[in-house]
Amino acid sequence: MCNENDDHLVNAQKTKFLTGIGCFFAVIIIGLIVVIIPAWLFFTQPKETQLTVSHSPNNINTIEVVRIEDFPDPTIRIKYDNKSVVKTKLPDKISVKWKDDYEADIVFTKQGREPDIVKVTFE
Repeated sequence: MCNENDDHLVNAQKTKFLTGIGCFFAVIIIGLIVVIIPAWLFFTQPKETQLTVSHSPNNINTIEVVRIEDFPDPTIRIKYDNKSVVKTKLPDKISVKWKDDYEADIVFTKQGREPDIVKVTFE
């Protein structure tokens, strides 16, 4: 009779111990997830490198050209007037030619190819 009671107590203590260990590891795993996921999201954001900034003749408008390190190939983003245009081919040279304060041509030159011209109009 005493043996059954002892087995029951041992099993109860073993169950409490295993439940405590399980809860401890669950808290550790949830804590790691809470730390690792935001860190991973932060470090996997595409990095932007500013290539050129051009201001209109009277400094009314601005065009910014940035390189974005996307996977697998980097892209070029032209930012202007709260808008953006994405180009997939990386140029050797970038130039901005303003027609006036509200219109500009962005010329992407790649050696051995015709220049790619993007027309930008501000509203």
